Amino acid sequence: MSELFHQFGVNWQLLGAQMVNFAILLLVLKKFAYGPLLSMLHERRKRIAEGLEAAEASQKRLAEADAQKASILADARKESLGIVQQGEQLAKERVRFMLDGGQKQAGDIVEEGKARAAEEKLKMKEDVWRESTAFLTKALGKIVEKSPETLDGVLIKGVVEELKKI
Repeated sequence: MSELFHQFGVNWQLLGAQMVNFAILLLVLKKFAYGPLLSMLHERRKRIAEGLEAAEASQKRLAEADAQKASILADARKESLGIVQQGEQLAKERVRFMLDGGQKQAGDIVEEGKARAAEEKLKMKEDVWRESTAFLTKALGKIVEKSPETLDGVLIKGVVEELKKI
């Protein structure tokens, strides 16, 4: 075997020195190049994993926020429909109240008009009777040829009562 190594030109001392140099180079590279490079790759993988976890958590929070938003919107729609219905009901009640009030007011106005008309009618009757009494007094005075002061008030009232019956 030694002949075989000799034929290939293997020098054991040179091979040993190269092995020692390779081992030293391997240790130096491992310590200063591969170590930091591997730790940097490990840190990068760790940060990527954390980023993915944060993205998943964000997706979950976003989904929860969307669900909450939908719930809030649904509640707001229900509440707004309730408010609109209450407003419509209140408006109907106010219209009904206004109509009832208007009818009552119209009835009051009609009643007041009737009362005024009755007062005016009574006043007119009194005026007519007063004027009729004065006229009859003068007419009877001329008929009887007596002065109006001497005529009997009972006679005049009796004639007025007879005329009222007509």
